[in-house]
Amino acid sequence: MAVPAAWSGQVEAATARPRLDYWLAQRHPALSRTRIQRLIRSEQVSVDGRAARASVRLQPGQTVTLARTELPRAEEPLPSYPLALDVIYEDAALAVIDKPAGLVMHPAPGHPQRTLANAVMHRWPDLQGNPDRTRPGIVHRLDKDTSGLVVIAKTHRALHALQDQFKRRRVRKTYLTLVDGFLEPRVGVVDVPLGRHPRQRQRQAAFPAEDGSCRPGARQARSLYRVTRYLQRLAPPGTWPFSLVEVEPETGRTHQIRVHMAYLGHPVVGDATYGLRKPRLPLPRHFLHAAYLAFQHPVREQPMQFHSSLPDDLAACVRALTAAR
Repeated sequence: MAVPAAWSGQVEAATARPRLDYWLAQRHPALSRTRIQRLIRSEQVSVDGRAARASVRLQPGQTVTLARTELPRAEEPLPSYPLALDVIYEDAALAVIDKPAGLVMHPAPGHPQRTLANAVMHRWPDLQGNPDRTRPGIVHRLDKDTSGLVVIAKTHRALHALQDQFKRRRVRKTYLTLVDGFLEPRVGVVDVPLGRHPRQRQRQAAFPAEDGSCRPGARQARSLYRVTRYLQRLAPPGTWPFSLVEVEPETGRTHQIRVHMAYLGHPVVGDATYGLRKPRLPLPRHFLHAAYLAFQHPVREQPMQFHSSLPDDLAACVRALTAAR
């Protein structure tokens, strides 16, 4: 299958023979490795005019071609939007933002400009953290209704270094969540692969396997959790209908914590997608907050750690549960 009129690049002279997918990822950081491998499998990438596997080792002088229609349109600048950001730390390489609930990370259908990415462009119009103008400086993501800590890269060097730390699982993240029911044991690990739901394509699903393998399309997902408090509200003595939990995801799958908690039978309170059909608390969004973030500074190589307290809506929910004995 021939690749249509497209971007082409020539492999430079080098001692090492890079894999095709690695080589493309270095030249198109706006494309994820998963996206690149999908393009290769669908024969949208060719080497010297022929489709090739992701693992093929490139030779100096070879020409790699990528379908133009699959490239992000970097020539279209992202409009800025004057949205106030809660910046808790900033230097020349990065910024750490405490994202409020309700804010989408970057433009998507239904959310064209009032996003974190638009606000970042307004705050730092000369930011050079990501060649993809639709996601300037964005290293990782939080769901729209998840609040908490997000790191923004302000330079190419910082972006690549931070992305590498996430890839190597050297970034530590801790979330606070309130789940339905008495979660026990108080400390545990959820090691269950996740993948797209077979019928509801906007959802993720857990795919446990007794032999520890992953079904096609599912990816390894591992979350460590610790119950910090059991909270009682208008319930008979001795019953504990809610658990306040710290969760540390070792992997970064879509909706990971929400799906893992639902898999345990203790869905996140307020989660309209994976939670109870009839919520027991009048919470307008799911109770999930990115409370702790730790990584190595991409330039100074020193440990950095940040904390974020529960926002007012979630803190008020905990106070109400604590008071109603």
